[in-house]
Amino acid sequence: LSIHTACSTSLVEIAQAFKALRDGECDMALAGGIAITVPINSGIDYNEGGMYSPDGSTRTFDADGKGTSFSDGVGIVVLKRLEDALRDNDHIYATVKGAAVNNDGSDKASFTAPSVRGQAEVIAMAQADADVDPKDISYVEAHGTATPLGDPIEVEALTLAFGGQTGDQHCMIGSIKSNIGHLTAAAGVAGVIKTALALHEEQIPASIGFQKPNPAIDFAQSPFRVAIDNASWRRSETPRLAGVSSFGVGGTNAHLILGEAPLVTPSSSSRDKQLFLL
Repeated sequence: LSIHTACSTSLVEIAQAFKALRDGECDMALAGGIAITVPINSGIDYNEGGMYSPDGSTRTFDADGKGTSFSDGVGIVVLKRLEDALRDNDHIYATVKGAAVNNDGSDKASFTAPSVRGQAEVIAMAQADADVDPKDISYVEAHGTATPLGDPIEVEALTLAFGGQTGDQHCMIGSIKSNIGHLTAAAGVAGVIKTALALHEEQIPASIGFQKPNPAIDFAQSPFRVAIDNASWRRSETPRLAGVSSFGVGGTNAHLILGEAPLVTPSSSSRDKQLFLL
C-alpha cells in the first residue's frame, strides 16, 4: 500500500497498519519510509523565516532554531498484534496503544503553515483511541522542525491536547530531528524507532543543540520540559506511555501513542545469526 503525505508519510503508514491489524485485515505489517535526495549534495536556498536551516543544524525548541536540515535515511518497523508476537516469541520493543490521522488543510493560512487546532485535535484523537490520560504520558517525540513559527505552534497544540496550561512540566519532550535532521517520508518512523528504543532501554535521549528555549514558547506554563540531558526512564507500577507526532506539509497530521513492552523471560538464548523470512 503506497501512501504519501509528505513529512508525515511513515507515521501515517504506521497508523494505517495498526488499524488494519486491529481490524483483522492482516496478521503482520511492515511500515516505514525512505528519503533520498536527488541530485546528491544539491544544497539549499536559505530564506529568512523559511523551512531550511541556514547552517545545516536542527536546533529544535531552541532560541537559535532557524529551520530544518533535510537528510537521507530509511526506517521500517514490523507490526503484529501483541498476542501473536508473544505467541511467536518475537522480540518486542514497544506496544502501540492508539493512533489517529487528520487533515487540517482547509484551516491553514497557507499550504506550508502549521495549524494549532489540527495538531491538537489529532493528538487528542490518538489519546482517546488509546484510552489514556495525558497526565500518564511522560515523553513526547515531537515533530520538532526547529522553525521559528513551527515549534511554538507545536507546543501550543500539545499543551491544548494535554489539558491546557498546567505548569507542572511532568512530560519530557524532544525530537530526533535534532540528531539526524528531517528525513521527510522517513521522519515519522525514525521518531517511532527512537521512542521504542527509549522505552526498551529505559532512557530518554537528550535533545541535541538545545541551550535556551525559543522565546515564543512558554514551557514554564506548559506540561512539558525539553530533554536537555539523557534521563532515566525506569519501569514502575505505572506503565510508561509516550506520544509521537508527525505533521505533513499540506495538512495531513498523525499521532501515535506508544507503551512499554511486557516483560518476557526468553525461552532460550538466541543464536548469533538469525534468518529473516519475508
